[in-house]
Amino acid sequence: MKRLLTTLIILSCLFLSNGCSHIQNLGRSDHSERSQAESFAPNNTVSISDDNLSVSQSKNTDVSETPQKDQIEIGSPSIEQSLSAFPADGIPVLMYHSISTIPGNNLGVPVAQFIEEMKWLKSRNYSALSLEEFHQALIHEKPVPIKPILITFDDGYLDNYQDAWPILQENGFRATFFIITDSVGPGMMNWEQIRVLADQGNSIGSHTRTHPDLTILSSNQLEKELALSKKEIESYVGRNINALCFPSGNYNDKTLEIMPRLGYKLGFTTKSGKVHLGDNPLALKRVRIPGGMSFDAFKSLFP
Repeated sequence: MKRLLTTLIILSCLFLSNGCSHIQNLGRSDHSERSQAESFAPNNTVSISDDNLSVSQSKNTDVSETPQKDQIEIGSPSIEQSLSAFPADGIPVLMYHSISTIPGNNLGVPVAQFIEEMKWLKSRNYSALSLEEFHQALIHEKPVPIKPILITFDDGYLDNYQDAWPILQENGFRATFFIITDSVGPGMMNWEQIRVLADQGNSIGSHTRTHPDLTILSSNQLEKELALSKKEIESYVGRNINALCFPSGNYNDKTLEIMPRLGYKLGFTTKSGKVHLGDNPLALKRVRIPGGMSFDAFKSLFP
């Protein structure tokens, strides 16, 4: 009897030992398979670097959606495939001021007119450039979207934020807003609104401090107008400002000489015409869009 019990005990131990060993082997096998799977799995990281274009994204990693300063925001590869060289017939820089029908404001374009113009541009597949894209194309001959335009607004009117920007958004456009820094506040855009425009993909430029005739200023006065306005805008929007719009289009050789030293790379006049490769980047032409301009006249600007 004792011999039988001893035999049963030995058999039981052998059975349990084999079972435990099998379970351990299964665990090791499962762990090994997981390790192999992880070692072959892609890390889902994409890194693209092309001058001012930089994108990096990883799976399960928080990606900031805040645009980098002076970043060119060209989209997906499908959009990049439609890029082309600087147009031989030039790029039109549209010049607007106020989007309103305020009596006595001869710089105002009625909202209905502006809506019609933006819808037509969208229907014809025009692309609105940022200042940085425009600068890169003009100076470094970087490719631009087919049918490029630059949309600009002078002075910093409140309706630029309240009326023009929503219409631009609806049509997939962005613009450049030239600010008179001493006029920021009641009746015009405030700094928070200007900062929102910049944060949402628009470009900001200087229109000087007080909108004087730059041709009659002393060198010291001229430098203050250009340098202090640039510095103040940069302090509020947190971006480098390198474009200047001349008040009433007035400038002289002294203005053009001082601009590069203060950090300005682009200057915009009120002279009529498109911008072509080889044009002086400090004295660029624009196309004024006045209130009451007929729709046919507007369309004729874009042959």
